[in-house]
Amino acid sequence: MDAWYKGVMVGGGLSGAIGFGSHMERRDWESAKNSIERTYGRSSRAHRLTLDTLSAAIQSRRMLSPRLAG
Repeated sequence: MDAWYKGVMVGGGLSGAIGFGSHMERRDWESAKNSIERTYGRSSRAHRLTLDTLSAAIQSRRMLSPRLAG
């Protein structure tokens, strides 16, 4: 995700998404995704790939995280 994030930021297309950079630096991918959705909308064609990538990373993290016994 670090290399992907650097590539996304070089393009500059997400500069208007408030908080995106700080969320990504903290590895808070859910908040980064929400930031893009709030700024550009969920169906923004220009940012669809970014939203899909973040969704995949979030899902992967959930699948790989150890589950708490309860």
